[in-house]
Amino acid sequence: MSETNISDAGFETSLEWLRFARPVSVHFGDRVRRLDLSGKRLAGWMHLLPDAIFNLMPFVEAGVTVRVGACNPDSTDPRVADYLARHGVEVFDGRREPRQTYDDTLRRFAAGPLDAICDMGGELIEAATLAGTSVAGALEATTTGLHRIRPLRLAFPVFDWNGIVLKDALHNRFHVGEATWPAFEAITGLSLFGRHVLVVGFGPVGRGVAERARVLGAIVTVAELDPVRRLEAMHFGCRTSPLGTALAEADIIVTATGIDGVLGAAELGLCRDKAVVFNVGHSNREIDVDWLDGHDRRKMKDHIERYAIGGRTLFLLNRGSMINLAFGSFAGSDSWDPFSGVIIRGLLWLLTGGAERVPAGLHAYPRELEREVASVALAARTRSP
Repeated sequence: MSETNISDAGFETSLEWLRFARPVSVHFGDRVRRLDLSGKRLAGWMHLLPDAIFNLMPFVEAGVTVRVGACNPDSTDPRVADYLARHGVEVFDGRREPRQTYDDTLRRFAAGPLDAICDMGGELIEAATLAGTSVAGALEATTTGLHRIRPLRLAFPVFDWNGIVLKDALHNRFHVGEATWPAFEAITGLSLFGRHVLVVGFGPVGRGVAERARVLGAIVTVAELDPVRRLEAMHFGCRTSPLGTALAEADIIVTATGIDGVLGAAELGLCRDKAVVFNVGHSNREIDVDWLDGHDRRKMKDHIERYAIGGRTLFLLNRGSMINLAFGSFAGSDSWDPFSGVIIRGLLWLLTGGAERVPAGLHAYPRELEREVASVALAARTRSP
């Protein structure tokens, strides 16, 4: 057996385990497989991680034409991209491709007509809107995506599931923090005990990252513009400080805002010597990587680059992309399973005409679908006496 075949066989075996560990995804996926959705067209722009297989393959098996691109190539698992491609999905994984190819593929994937869009970051929705594509409905999963699409004059309904209770109160707050620091330690070999950690932004993601860092022994400072959130950070046992002051003191700096350019040239110039900087927001431009790349740069190991800036050293992790999804450091957990359920159930609703009478514009993800997913997740976790 060739090395490639051995690798493929191992991946297939790991998918068998994931089927056990993803009962919510399997439940809704089985519902999709029983339908005939031939002729429907689905386009996605999302992280190509193992859960994407559970999100998309039921629709392929039900006859849907599926195309999917990597919303962040730095998180792409090449085994997932290859698996989907072998099973009839048109895939753009983005690895080693120039930006022009990324943009061209995005526009091509946004061409219609489309029955559903599954987006993480708003880029596919934006491209479809600018192209005037006919779309029955779309799902958006991220704060970054909402920032991107809110100024647009949408010609089709878009359903925000970033703001549902399941995502906002559970995933954003708990699960990102749960995955961030193991990934950080796997990449750097550094513990948090006694180190000064600065969390930039105290929304649900920043809150969870800060909470977990405190539990792991870090001295946590929060930089946040909103005075209500600053007060909340104090109640979580965190210090608060203006960004400039906090940057000069922090050993580890993590951005969690979902907004481009939070740490630009001026801010990065304030970081202390040997500071480690990384991001957990969806945008891979919260940190101005282009400005950093204008300085002397050396790759230390996978996901770690060292920059020389005015006599100081700065370490950047994962090229500014989400560290919790850095390829090779991300093991995944069943905590994402309900959110795959949200995706599958929402797409099924769109593909069976659920949004036919919904006007164009941004809307909340249907509450009844969220409750349905939560009920299935509870049943999967609850043991009968």
